[in-house]
Amino acid sequence: MTAALSRGKTIALAMALGLLLSFGITIGTAAPAAAAGTFRLCNVASNYTAHATFSNSGGFSTRVVGPGQCTSVGLSSGFRSYSVTIRGTWANAASKRTHLYNIPAGRSIDFHTGGTFASPQFTPLVY
Repeated sequence: MTAALSRGKTIALAMALGLLLSFGITIGTAAPAAAAGTFRLCNVASNYTAHATFSNSGGFSTRVVGPGQCTSVGLSSGFRSYSVTIRGTWANAASKRTHLYNIPAGRSIDFHTGGTFASPQFTPLVY
């Protein structure tokens, strides 16, 4: 009698485990996946446009933003570094690029450009 009861418990546990797995419930502990973040570029400058390029993402970049504009893009956990390029407007078509910034995994960035093309100011804010 106890062997049949023990076999019944084993079958019931196996069925319960199968149901849990079929509904996508995992058992045990797993390392959390790196969370995605957001990159927001705001151009508060007066005489240039700006855009950000993500160097290790196959050429992915933000749209170009003019003075007084912002743009945002979602970041997967794979985006780790970026630079911002500014381009003079009107008669000055020259461009300048910032050094490479790194994005901590799972974090978001607000990057503000300001000043003038001759004397730009860059403020990366990580949160």
